[in-house]
Amino acid sequence: MDLSMSGLSMSAPMAVSQSMTTATPTTAVTPTSAAVGTQLFGVVIPGRPVRTDFVPVDASGLKWTLNMTCPGDLQSPLALVREIVFFLLPGVALPENHGVLCYYQLTAVPQPHMGPQPPPSSTGFELLGAITPETPSSVLQTGWAEKEEVLQVSQNEIPLTVTIAVSIETMDNLQNLGVAPSPATNNPTAVTDQSSKRNSNRLYVAQQIAYDLFNFMQSFDTGAAGSGNMVVPNNIFDRWFKRFENRFQRDPNFFLKKKANE
Repeated sequence: MDLSMSGLSMSAPMAVSQSMTTATPTTAVTPTSAAVGTQLFGVVIPGRPVRTDFVPVDASGLKWTLNMTCPGDLQSPLALVREIVFFLLPGVALPENHGVLCYYQLTAVPQPHMGPQPPPSSTGFELLGAITPETPSSVLQTGWAEKEEVLQVSQNEIPLTVTIAVSIETMDNLQNLGVAPSPATNNPTAVTDQSSKRNSNRLYVAQQIAYDLFNFMQSFDTGAAGSGNMVVPNNIFDRWFKRFENRFQRDPNFFLKKKANE
């Protein structure tokens, strides 16, 4: 921001010999960024402190990770964490024509008190989204509330290590993955993909609620109405909703867990 005063005139005589300039320091992402310990990214989990302590994976300065524990750094069950905010720190300049991909990985933490165990199971890295110089921050939907593996470990109260991994990639790679602005429309193609994903997740949730209602109604059916018909009390919906509401207050994901246990 240029605050030059060389052209400023005032009623009292004043000589201005220099212009005053203030600027935000800029950190360019280079292979030396990792070596000098420069922090480039930040993550916010709603209700938790900002985290910027990403660790470089190698000396390239292009790949970084951040580990968080659940429970601990993240609230438990993990399915309650529906979104994270990922952003570039102020003054960070990405290489030209590059963006940043954000991934996550869930790894079960070994429990020593349980004796010999197999290697910790892991989901592998899954893509969350991306940021670019034009969009240096983004709210990323985790989708963890709809993932069966997350519901299973949440139900069994298994501690997890959640790894947030970032990779600085060319815009071509981001566009190939559908998470970069489209050159033709200058709008993120990911918007359509994310909207479809959200609609799919909502449909899945609606189906599970419908299954819960059907199973509740079926528990009252005596079979007297014959095949393909059901006889239930007149107040069946009120009774179901009261039961559903009480269980939902204790565990917002109870109706999703049934499918995970099948």
